[in-house]
Amino acid sequence: MEDWARDDDQDDAGDVDEIANEFDTSATKDAFPPVSSCKEVADVSTPTIEQQKPPLPAMPPIWAESRQEVCESFDYFRSYQGGVYSLKDIVKGYLLGGSPASRDIFHCGGKLIVSHGGGKAESILDYRVGAARFQQAQDQEATDKSVRALLKSYTDKRPLVLLADDKYALFPFDLGASACTYVVLGLYWISHAWAEYQPASNGCGRVVRWKFAFQWCEGQGNPWWTSSKSDDMNVLPDPSAPGQDTLSPHAVVNVACNKCSQKSPVIYSQGWMCLNPSCPSFWSLGGREPEQLDYDAAFLRPIATVFKNLPELRPAKLIETTDSITTSYAFSKGWHCEKCGRLSSRFKWEHWECSHCHSIHRVPGRLRIAKEFWHQRPSAEFLHSHVGKQSGLRRHCHLLALLPHLRAILAGIIARRPEPFELGDGGGFTHYLTFILPHEKGRIHLILGTPLANKKADEIFRQYQEQADGGELLLRRYPLRLVIRGTFLTNYFSQNSGEPYQYVGGTGNTVPFDKAPSSVCGALALIKERSRLALQKDIPFNEILSAAYMEKQKMSFHSDSEHGLGPVVASLSLGSAAFMHFRARATSKEVKHSSSNVLTLILRHGDVLIMEGDGIQQHYEHTVIPMNFRIAATARCIGTS
Repeated sequence: MEDWARDDDQDDAGDVDEIANEFDTSATKDAFPPVSSCKEVADVSTPTIEQQKPPLPAMPPIWAESRQEVCESFDYFRSYQGGVYSLKDIVKGYLLGGSPASRDIFHCGGKLIVSHGGGKAESILDYRVGAARFQQAQDQEATDKSVRALLKSYTDKRPLVLLADDKYALFPFDLGASACTYVVLGLYWISHAWAEYQPASNGCGRVVRWKFAFQWCEGQGNPWWTSSKSDDMNVLPDPSAPGQDTLSPHAVVNVACNKCSQKSPVIYSQGWMCLNPSCPSFWSLGGREPEQLDYDAAFLRPIATVFKNLPELRPAKLIETTDSITTSYAFSKGWHCEKCGRLSSRFKWEHWECSHCHSIHRVPGRLRIAKEFWHQRPSAEFLHSHVGKQSGLRRHCHLLALLPHLRAILAGIIARRPEPFELGDGGGFTHYLTFILPHEKGRIHLILGTPLANKKADEIFRQYQEQADGGELLLRRYPLRLVIRGTFLTNYFSQNSGEPYQYVGGTGNTVPFDKAPSSVCGALALIKERSRLALQKDIPFNEILSAAYMEKQKMSFHSDSEHGLGPVVASLSLGSAAFMHFRARATSKEVKHSSSNVLTLILRHGDVLIMEGDGIQQHYEHTVIPMNFRIAATARCIGTS
């Protein structure tokens, strides 16, 4: 048997922007069926009598309170919305949740689990595009993404991880009583896969749904929620395992259909049926659709199968880094607490902290300097900015010299002859770009940093890192205001100073300026200085939001349109370069909403961006996508006209 644990695939970070609602099935009042002995034939009709579940006999070795904690901390399941997590048609994890379908079972203490999977088989309200619309249940097909991946795992006999949430009605214990929303059950393999008809609220009254029988992988001990005794489990040997040359008299028999010639296993005690949904004899027992089905005794017996090199499911924590850099993607992920088993997102910049028992894990690192990011080449097409087609924007360029490729891109856009822009206070000269929005809705200014002008920015960058690592600057990931199960944190760390700002963390997490660290005060002073030089007036900034991004973190599309904000917003960029995209808001009547970007800017270390005018926030939204570790300080005027 192959060493299935070897896998060269690289996981991609979960995209917070695309998460509108967490995958969640409705809670059920139906009770779970009693766990019967494997020596019996189980009645697999849908349970209807509500029963009280007992509390967990022991805490799970791996558990979490939110979906985000699982996806950020547990590499075997990183699906924020679906129940099947796969990479290149290889299923890594499968989530059991919600009410059971007909003939779903949790058997032999959980060593045999039958579940439906693959999506599409339930009528739902779809909110993904525009107004909510009713989507009727559809037949699942073997070519559907999740079904296809599950079938490949079944064919390859490749283990996967099963998880369950607190709404999984068949789990015999009350997860919620222990504050466990998600638990990792263990490693399983798919012993059987078949299709069957299920009732559905669609035009046909039924759909084809794929079912999968998950068997416990031997070699990892007994399930953590059961006792150590398993004499009553009556486990069958694996016929395909080495040394099993003869077919066990109790093994599941496969019979070929006389119409489609495809073999189907004997699943039910009432008799054999063709389970190929494309066959005219599909789901027919003696020429009629079955009304009552019970699983066959041979099918219910777990098959003892030993896999080589089963992995340790408990996530390993980072101990050290060879380059002393602690802002890489690995350090933005969550961690597993060895003391209590809780998976926790990293919500504090200075260290990992368990959200349950508050254990702390810290890896020392070094400070980053701006020179480390000089090699970055964000785009070969433009140097500082790109105006989208039919954006309606005009560009005033105060550059001393335009590069030929940049001049071509600016064709048709008004550009006045540039004049030098003096920074003063020994900062030398620089250039800045101005973009005038259609109908005078506002102006966007980009003041470029230079090696001479960036001396203050370099010092502020150093102070930010020192004070964040030492805990003087409390950079945190705050909850987003989304209607989902569990807490969902921002995809970056932040701390607000000055006037309260509602957008991140609420108004109760703001530090007054007299208690703000020197890095924050220095950033605000530099923003005020550059804004005054560019706009020829003083801007009464009274709030500053400091945001820090580790590798692959970013800020989603938004607008600074909160009630009470002044018309000018300015930000200082430190560290890695970043893309800043602007697009029309859906509420804009003058500009047709489109997912395409009307303006893209490249923000580099020491650059100061100024958004001037209320119309920018009313008609446009923006996102920031750093190329690597970046800190940004954004100043606003709150409560001023």
